Amino acid sequence: MSKLMRRPNTATVGSEIIALGYKRCSSEEQLKGYGLEVQDDELHAWEAESLQHTLLEVFSDEGVGGSLDHRPGMLRLEARAWEGEANRIVVPKVDRVGRTARAAFNWAWRMQDIGIHFIAIQERIDTSTELGWTMFQQYVFFSEMEWNRIRQRTLDGRNKKIEYGGWPAGPAPYRYRIEGKGQKGSFLVVNEDEARVIHKAVSLLIDDKKSFEEAADELNRLEMYTRSGKPWTCTNLYQRVHSETFDGYTTYRKTNRGCRKKATKLYEDGTPVHGEPVRIAVPQILTAHRNVELKAALKKRSLEKPQSAARTYSLSGHILSGCGKTYVGGGRTEHRSYYCQGQRPEVVMEDGKAVKKPGCDCTNLDAAEAEKDVWNKVAELVRDEDRLKALASRWVNTLPGDRDKYAERENSLTASIEKQKKLIEDAVPEYIKAGMEPAVAVAAAKKLQEEVDGWEKQLKEVRDWLAGYDKAQQRANAIVALARSSKRRLANLSESEKAGIFDMFRIVVLPDTHRFVKRSGAPCKVIAWHHESGTLVPPDVTEAQWGRACEVIAQFHGPRHFSMTKLDLRVALNGMLHRLRHGVEWSQLESWGNPEALRQRQGTWFRSGAWQALMEHLSTCGQGTRVYQHPAIPTLHVVGEVRTGVLALLGATEADVTELSDDGSGFHDRGGDAQQSGGCGPASDGSGIFRELAIDAEKIAKAVARRLA
Repeated sequence: MSKLMRRPNTATVGSEIIALGYKRCSSEEQLKGYGLEVQDDELHAWEAESLQHTLLEVFSDEGVGGSLDHRPGMLRLEARAWEGEANRIVVPKVDRVGRTARAAFNWAWRMQDIGIHFIAIQERIDTSTELGWTMFQQYVFFSEMEWNRIRQRTLDGRNKKIEYGGWPAGPAPYRYRIEGKGQKGSFLVVNEDEARVIHKAVSLLIDDKKSFEEAADELNRLEMYTRSGKPWTCTNLYQRVHSETFDGYTTYRKTNRGCRKKATKLYEDGTPVHGEPVRIAVPQILTAHRNVELKAALKKRSLEKPQSAARTYSLSGHILSGCGKTYVGGGRTEHRSYYCQGQRPEVVMEDGKAVKKPGCDCTNLDAAEAEKDVWNKVAELVRDEDRLKALASRWVNTLPGDRDKYAERENSLTASIEKQKKLIEDAVPEYIKAGMEPAVAVAAAKKLQEEVDGWEKQLKEVRDWLAGYDKAQQRANAIVALARSSKRRLANLSESEKAGIFDMFRIVVLPDTHRFVKRSGAPCKVIAWHHESGTLVPPDVTEAQWGRACEVIAQFHGPRHFSMTKLDLRVALNGMLHRLRHGVEWSQLESWGNPEALRQRQGTWFRSGAWQALMEHLSTCGQGTRVYQHPAIPTLHVVGEVRTGVLALLGATEADVTELSDDGSGFHDRGGDAQQSGGCGPASDGSGIFRELAIDAEKIAKAVARRLA
């Protein structure tokens, strides 16, 4: 069994404690003085207090809230915990594990299931004991109550502030500043410097009739930069002059801002978690007349801009470029293509001046060729039900947590709750009848009910986890169903349906090179005929075959065709065949005769029909190779991921796979380990086209960067 999949040793009370440390602080806690440095001191003081304490490594999350159940440092710690060297996780306080029951319990359960327990230094808790686990539960509930109280108080304060016309939180919209920032009665007022920039931009667009790009360049020339001191771009300026603040209001809790880091938190149905969107009145920058002029100019500009027919680019955002950007679909011509977003010139600040730098030189990719190539590789996977079923099963098994353990936990909690409730309902009244003081009995019943409430909260988290796991299983079954129905549907899928499959597998396309130069000049008609007709290129013509070949040519050309030439026609024919097989230039055929004479003679034969007849005659033996087709796009490697946990490489050789691995070891076959460890880790299906890449996302990023360098 590999070291990666070895199960950790079960912790035992009284044995040496080998621990992994964890520290976390939110932005607010950092400001209040309980930062990572303080927690680090507590962890090392714990290690120093006993020779039985060993701290292997400390992991941290800075500026990360405790309500999140997936944090970068926490995930790195989990990966280290699976190596089997530690039997404890040490935290300065219980709330470092999580500020909500969901975050704390799920992490504690996952670690408990592999034999690792938690130690909280300040509360002196060790969850390897029954008493320690009980105390851990209580502190988790206290921490969640405090977290909810603070959150509700903050939310109520913001809502009350909005009611009185104040500015609740966050940066002010462009053109405004916060008056009394940090005070109870803060509100928005006009930022005169930014307002002056907007007035100038509006004048350039309306009076001077400049384009957005020209207006942005002019603002930069006048050193009238954005709020952050960066140069204006066409896109940035466009967004600023299409703002709702020109109508005298701004919306707090906008629901149309996508999935940005600071976007409004939404429920699944799209409604805001912390209240409905609210309009807040702001002072108007433009006069009513000037605002009407601006709206008319913007509308006229949009009407004058020709609208191209809607075209689907199923690989937009899926192709990585060598400059670190991504390819998107577009173009102003009828020819569909993907272009790198880094091609756009970038305006940067140098010595306090805005300087426009040229974009990257990444080559555009033919959209039809790229989509066809990627789809063929993905379709190969989708058609294979067995491989897809194995992929879906492995993905489910890589989800954090052990389903069997959670099912056992559900049964245990359910039984404990039922037993405790029966005790409250039956035993307590019996004790009162037997002479127990009613007050004592009520206090005992209250204590028992508190335990029930805690267990019920845990049971809810367990059932939520099981529901999420079952939902993942349903998604996996849907993936397999896709394979069953795809045999008849794959050929007829629309581009939008293909885009849906690319998104489902989180396809990432890695070009071999980002400076691919397509073959220039008019396409060769002979090559096109071979390709379209499927005619193979025969082997070189021997002396014995040449006589009959001359007879075929003679059916289309007279005696002068053979006599009035300095070429050895048999050698020349073999040179033409060599070019078709290997795709070389005419200039590389000097060994077979004058390259220009060879080119003209082949064109003559093709136009007369002699070439087609000659190929038919020479192909009767059934031997030959396909004509070399110059690629229209570079070689594309397709990396795919089903949600989380499974990575695949489609259409790559074993050598390509090895290059993509950060440590040079390529793909790791972990099938045996997965089976021996009860399905805890995904296994390889052994195919050369689809295998699991057993390295983390950070390594993948490095490998992709090196691949594209």
